[in-house]
Amino acid sequence: MDTNYHILLVEDDKYFRMGIKDVLMKHGITLEAETPERAREILKDQKIDLAIVDIHLGDDPLGLEVLAKTRELSIPSIVLSSSEDDEITEKAYELGCSHFLAKRHYRKHLDSYVRQLLKASGKNSLDGFFQQSFITQDLDIIKQIKQLSQMNLAGKSIFIGGETGVGKSLIGKLIHQLNFDSNAPFVHLNCSEVPENLIEAELFGHKKGAFTGADKDRPGRLKLADGGVLFLDEIATMPMLMQQKLLKALDEKTFFPVGASKMESSNFTLVSATCEDLFEKVHNHQFRKDLFFRISGLNIEIKPLRKRNGDINLLIEYLLKKSPRRIVIKQAAMEALQGYSWPGNARELIKTCELLTLKSQGVVDLADLPDHILVNAKNSEMERNPLLTDSQKAFIQENGLKEFIKILEKLVVQETLEANQGKIAQTIKDLKISSSAFYRIYDTLK
Repeated sequence: MDTNYHILLVEDDKYFRMGIKDVLMKHGITLEAETPERAREILKDQKIDLAIVDIHLGDDPLGLEVLAKTRELSIPSIVLSSSEDDEITEKAYELGCSHFLAKRHYRKHLDSYVRQLLKASGKNSLDGFFQQSFITQDLDIIKQIKQLSQMNLAGKSIFIGGETGVGKSLIGKLIHQLNFDSNAPFVHLNCSEVPENLIEAELFGHKKGAFTGADKDRPGRLKLADGGVLFLDEIATMPMLMQQKLLKALDEKTFFPVGASKMESSNFTLVSATCEDLFEKVHNHQFRKDLFFRISGLNIEIKPLRKRNGDINLLIEYLLKKSPRRIVIKQAAMEALQGYSWPGNARELIKTCELLTLKSQGVVDLADLPDHILVNAKNSEMERNPLLTDSQKAFIQENGLKEFIKILEKLVVQETLEANQGKIAQTIKDLKISSSAFYRIYDTLK
């Protein structure tokens, strides 16, 4: 955590201030104020990153005045109060406080809320994430991620849906970054990559001799994630029996390693992700409904790249700028890249851009693109103009559609007549036109 943060603590109880300062110490410099007047002086003279405010300073709710000032200065705030008055709580939120916490629980909860707000604001804003890690201009995705960033997610369950390659693991790492110190664990497990007979030991750990090959005690992913984040990727592939055991461990925060007689505990934030439709799997009895509700609630769905067309060009420009070798993509090639569906999403696009920077002569034309993208471009062109060639389109632009139709009719009738060895009745039948239409065109051939 950056210790250069400046935190304003507005509290009139000297001994309570001392206790709060002890919690805030590792986050930065704490500036103390006993009155609204002193708080306003500090806000005027200092750059403040976060305000911790008691509502009742003396007998009156004067802390509301401080909240009004912090809102005016766009400073995030946390209320720490013993008040149980709903009207005061509502007013505090109206004045912009992010969280209203009970004083009696401050040692247990305050630290995580402070960390989350400091990381989500100012020096650790989401701008860098959207400019360097998750490149997008999609307003819906940005809104969902910003909403997550404003929540204290420590100890919660978050579910991320989306196709393979859309960046689900990046969201998981962001949740870890915003809610935990850098030394807190981030433990990743792709459930689809672990054989069914080993996944229990992988999750819960095992004792020496528990099975063939268990030559020593080994902690599982749940234990390794204690105090941090457990990211379960492709959770939809988890066997049903294992789902039941995981649900029990999530509910009780305890479990038995394979071959153990002593229970272990772990407290972690669970982030689950899958590219599959969990609703459908629950409906088909392939995923437990109770586990589905346990891992969801705070959900985010990442749209595939084909539904974020504006992001394709943005990603390509970003990836090419990262390369030490400058290249130029011609318009036809760029149109083909933008028209491709990208079934592998951002992961596939990254690999494609890497290939282009290696193979091209500095200027990327249509022919330089991978074959599967070229085929897609040609098919798309055929779908848009299945009957017109480039030369035909050029003729129409120069001479008009009416002249083109006249020439086309003559060519078709003439070729069909020749194919039928001059038999008029057969030609009329093949062309599916009336006799009068045939003779109108036929007279122009003479």
